[in-house]
Amino acid sequence: MWRDIGHEWGEALAAARFRILQHRPADDPAGADTVSWRLLATNNRDLGRAPGGYPDTGACRAAVRELQEGVGRAEPVTVRSGPSSWGWRLMIDDQVVAVASRVYQRRIQAEQAASVVLALIPAAELAGLD
Repeated sequence: MWRDIGHEWGEALAAARFRILQHRPADDPAGADTVSWRLLATNNRDLGRAPGGYPDTGACRAAVRELQEGVGRAEPVTVRSGPSSWGWRLMIDDQVVAVASRVYQRRIQAEQAASVVLALIPAAELAGLD
């Protein structure tokens, strides 16, 4: 069962923002750059990430908008990342739309983190690579 951690105890969740980042392949410096997004807390802590890269900023921004518009249909799924570690994914219509930015020692921690991300996505602002 998923809980909205920020609202369950009446706490207000702080604002978050999507940050767009450009990546150059480390193994091929002459290769094509890709763009992805991260959801950051107000203290710049990485809360979640794009499941992959996008060819350009426009495609990345469109993916963020689609995520924000479809977040009501998003289903969080916990996944094992190792023998004693957990992560999460957000799924919309059998498509991974966001992934955990770190691993968690307990499944409940991964579930709580996904709930926080779900609550922050709709109002998160979009910044970077304008």
